[in-house]
Amino acid sequence: MHGQCRQRLERAAYETALAPRRYESVDPDNRLVARTLEHDWEAALATEQKHAEAHCEAVSREPERLSEVEKATVQRLAEDVPALWHAPSTTARDRQAIARLMLERVVILVHGSTERADLTCHWAGGVVTCHTLIRPVRRFEQLERFDRLIAWITELQSEDATAQAIADHLNAEGWRPPKKPTFDAPMIRRLLQRRGLGTKRPIWSGNVTRASEDEMTIQEFSAHLGAHQQTVYGWLRRGKIAGRLAKVGTQPIWLIIPTKVSTGTSNRESS
Repeated sequence: MHGQCRQRLERAAYETALAPRRYESVDPDNRLVARTLEHDWEAALATEQKHAEAHCEAVSREPERLSEVEKATVQRLAEDVPALWHAPSTTARDRQAIARLMLERVVILVHGSTERADLTCHWAGGVVTCHTLIRPVRRFEQLERFDRLIAWITELQSEDATAQAIADHLNAEGWRPPKKPTFDAPMIRRLLQRRGLGTKRPIWSGNVTRASEDEMTIQEFSAHLGAHQQTVYGWLRRGKIAGRLAKVGTQPIWLIIPTKVSTGTSNRESS
């Protein structure tokens, strides 16, 4: 690109140098030819100026040539990528560029619907590295060790541990819930309630007058199934589940009878 710009500039400079000689050699009485040559001269000057600007721009974009010392430094760093990667002067953007140059292919194998995945990186030169990746999941049931988690929570509860104590115990042991970094007491209570292990109904539904112990609020029933509350409300409106309106003060609350759930309700609908 730089060479082409230089050649165009040289041709334009030649035409600019030739134009005045042509103009000066014409007979002054031949005004038509003189005006034409004068116009050609002005056009040659404009063309030379345009190519000069293009050449300057091409030169400014051309990277500077490295000195022999700089070439030796680059060669040494290329032979020791870890040192280059960990150098204090290497920025995050520099590391991204290094990774793009060195990484040829990435293969990710997800273990079912769980949070665990195996990451295989194929690097330049034939080096292959394997890593374990923990990906975000939406539900507790997707956790690979969900059964062990529930068993451990149940055991801790049987020892009269509070929900907060169970959460602290799990966090200290390195357990991680979906979508959040740590466990908390409300999360533990919801888990126990969904598994039928809660000893008390949630505060927000404890004052509802129930015809039987089987009746559940929409919130309790959705937590029991692991379905969204809007999904459960949709089933209620379409008659797929039976329910009745109760009141706490002036607040109407739906109560659902699980034993009267329509057989048309499926797990697929709840997901």
